[in-house]
Amino acid sequence: MKKILITGGAGFIGYNLALMFLKKKYKVHLIDNFARGVNDNSFLSLSKSKNVKFFQIDLLNFDKLSKLDRDYTYIFHLAAIVGVKNVLRRPYDVLNKNYLLLKNIIHFAKKQKKLDRFIFFSTSEVYACTLRDFSIKFPTPETTKLSVGNSFEARNTYMLSKIYGEAMCVHSDLPVTIIRPHNFYGPRMGLSHVIPELLKQAHETKDGIIEIANTNHKRTFCYITDAIEIIYKLTSSKKTLGGTYNVGDEVNEITINQLGKKVIDTVNKQIKIKSINIDNDSPKRRCPSMLRTNKVVKYKMKTSLNEGLKKCYKWYSKNVFNSKEVSSI
Repeated sequence: MKKILITGGAGFIGYNLALMFLKKKYKVHLIDNFARGVNDNSFLSLSKSKNVKFFQIDLLNFDKLSKLDRDYTYIFHLAAIVGVKNVLRRPYDVLNKNYLLLKNIIHFAKKQKKLDRFIFFSTSEVYACTLRDFSIKFPTPETTKLSVGNSFEARNTYMLSKIYGEAMCVHSDLPVTIIRPHNFYGPRMGLSHVIPELLKQAHETKDGIIEIANTNHKRTFCYITDAIEIIYKLTSSKKTLGGTYNVGDEVNEITINQLGKKVIDTVNKQIKIKSINIDNDSPKRRCPSMLRTNKVVKYKMKTSLNEGLKKCYKWYSKNVFNSKEVSSI
């Protein structure tokens, strides 16, 4: 039976990756220190599953990795300091610790006896400064030249850590595939993302108003099970060795205002949208080209945004909005 390791395994993407690979009959080992991931009922159930082992260790402490095996087929590296609030509050930690986390897991990966692939999770943010300071093509291909922007801006540190991380992986002599996720969403993604934030506002509003920033910004959204299926196919293909791949939806682009209206329809309330201005340097548009990915994957999205919002609202209503369970992924 093949075995995989996921760093950041208690997080939104890591948790769903684990579910996928369990269905594919893999042994799954997970690392997390719960700095951001949540030890909720869903994760507790997963960690007790047959063929799952969980290690609560800090990846910054390389010596702790001695507890792990040396025969992983795939290593997925997701552990990082993420989230706009965290990045703005701790820019030096973002640069330093994201580098150290990756350095340690690369060093560990080189000790593996039969590693087929090291999968590094980058970010769609790598395109942000190019969009702001230069011209950029939409949908945006992976071949886009990347600008690193102004080093004095705290928000840029996360993007910088990921661009540097991509370079580390490319030159590591490991069998690498780089993933650039674009707006994955779904149950258990925490509350610090636009879809759960809007669902929460709409669910709890007392005055029939929700506030939305950057209503004219455009995004596409990819439901988590679709995203994970694409990632699985990319990982298991020999064609993707050494490549960088966008993962997301390039077709169904909408404004944040249109998203707000869909959220209001989902909660089925009479609610008005109040547009507010927040200068948080958020990219005005984000839409990935999936041409390179689709040449390998040939995958058709199964969950529409309307369906995905309904699934999210049902889960959040039960597990967060009307529950005391912690959700801070």
